[in-house]
Amino acid sequence: MKRSVAMAAAAVSLLLFPACMPELYHMGGLKPAPMQEMNTFCVRMFENHTTQPEAGMMMTTALADAMQRDGTYRLASSSQADFILSGEVMQISRESLLTDPRDTYLSREVGISVHVRYAVRNGRTGETVLQRTVIAQGSYFSDTGNVQSAVSSALSAATRRAAENITDELTTP
Repeated sequence: MKRSVAMAAAAVSLLLFPACMPELYHMGGLKPAPMQEMNTFCVRMFENHTTQPEAGMMMTTALADAMQRDGTYRLASSSQADFILSGEVMQISRESLLTDPRDTYLSREVGISVHVRYAVRNGRTGETVLQRTVIAQGSYFSDTGNVQSAVSSALSAATRRAAENITDELTTP
């Protein structure tokens, strides 16, 4: 008998707890204040100011994918979008993360940093709502057989991280 009363009390408290504290949980996506009324987005092709030919395309694709995966906003054409994301890949820098113990001039692992500037513009008025810069990292091992493929994979990882950072900024109040 005591056991069933304790189980019933536990069930009732679990049902009432969320009702007492509605600010702890929120259904659906959260949005920053300037974007509260915006529901659809469009990603324009990011400009590329680097020597890496596919950087702008990678950033554009990664951002559209990250925003769709998040689900707070829906993808739309530029004429139907409440806001338009645009930007530019400003710089890609490399740094040695791990050197060969026998030769300190030979990097075994190389880090890639992608510097991205982006802007959010109101799709109806063209007014800039947000403008920020994001830096994200990736890395590759230079002792692999195909360095170009390794660099491309590291760049892809860095642009995905940058896209996730931008998405987090657009879905967090």
